[in-house]
Amino acid sequence: MNVLVVRFSSLGDCVLLCPLLAHLKRAGAREVAVLTKRSYAGLFACAEGVDRVVTIESRATPFDLVRIARGFCDGPDRVVIDAHANFRSRIVSAAAGGARARFRKFYRERAGLIVFKRPAALPTMLEQYAALAERAGFGPVALAPGGVRIPRAESERAELRVGREAPAVAVAPGSRWRAKRWNGFPALCEGLASAGRRVVLVGDAEDRRYTTPIAEALGDRGIDVSGAVSLLETAALIARCEAFVGNDSGLMHLAEAVGVPVVALFGPTVHEFGYAPSLAQSRTIERRLSCRPCSRNGAIPCPKRNYECLERIDAEVVLRTVLGIHDDAAPRRVVVE
Repeated sequence: MNVLVVRFSSLGDCVLLCPLLAHLKRAGAREVAVLTKRSYAGLFACAEGVDRVVTIESRATPFDLVRIARGFCDGPDRVVIDAHANFRSRIVSAAAGGARARFRKFYRERAGLIVFKRPAALPTMLEQYAALAERAGFGPVALAPGGVRIPRAESERAELRVGREAPAVAVAPGSRWRAKRWNGFPALCEGLASAGRRVVLVGDAEDRRYTTPIAEALGDRGIDVSGAVSLLETAALIARCEAFVGNDSGLMHLAEAVGVPVVALFGPTVHEFGYAPSLAQSRTIERRLSCRPCSRNGAIPCPKRNYECLERIDAEVVLRTVLGIHDDAAPRRVVVE
C-alpha cells in the first residue's frame, strides 16, 4: 500500500507529524510519501519511515497542485491522508484520488475557548494524528514525540559547537508573534550562565534581533546560531543540551522530538489547543488570567495592550524550573498568580 501524507506547515505541526509517518511504515505501508513546503523538506527527509518528499513552492497554483498530486500513489492500493485540511491540501487530495482520512480543525470548540472561555476537551495534536492513522486503516496507535533522525554530520558539527566543558541549555527567545514573546530571556540567560550552564541560542534569521544582544552580554558563556544553521543542525544542537526553554513554538516540539525536555512559556495560547509538551520531564509556565486564551496562535495583539500573560512571569521562576527540570517531584504545570 502506497501512502501520500499532505502537510504544508507549520514547523510544530510538521514535527509532530513525524511519529505518524514512522508508524505508517511500521504498520505495513510500502511507500510513505510526504507533500510539503520546501522549507520543511529537510525535516521530512530525515523523518523515520519516509521514502519520498515532494515540495511545493509558496506561489504554486491549483494547476501546479493537481499536476504534482497526479504523480503520487498510482494504482488501486493508494491511500491519501490529508493532515492539513486547508484549500490546497483538499485540491491535492482530490487530484490524487480522494483523502481516506482528513485532519479535523475543531473550529467551534476553539472559538468557544477563545471567545467565551468555554472549556473544551480537545485532543492533542499527537492524538489527532493517531486518529488519522486509525481512520486510514493503520491504527489504533498511541503516538509519542520522536521520529526525527539526526544525520551524523549534523551531530558531529553540533558537538564541536557546544563542546563538553559545561552542561548546556538551548534557549529560543524569538516568536513570530509579539504576543508570544516573553521579555525575560536576557535575565534568564544570565541566570543560566551564572549557574554554570552554557547557553545555546537558537531560532531563525528573524530571531537574531532578540538573540544577538543576549549573546553579546554572555560572551563566551553562550553561542548564538540563530539563522546561521539548518533546521536539522538546530535539532542536533538542541539534542546536545540538557533542556530547552522557549515560547509556545515549533522549536519546542523539535526539542521533544530529539528527546530533550522543555520549559515552555504559554501566554495567549493554552494547553487545550493541543500543543502542550508531552515528555514526562517537560514543564509549562503560565499565568491564571480570565482573558486567556485570546487567540488561536498568538497572532492577535494583546486586547488589553499590556501582554501581562507573559510579561509578568518572573525570570527567577523560569530559572528555578529549568534548573530543576530533572526533579521528578516538580510540578509539570507551573501556574504563576
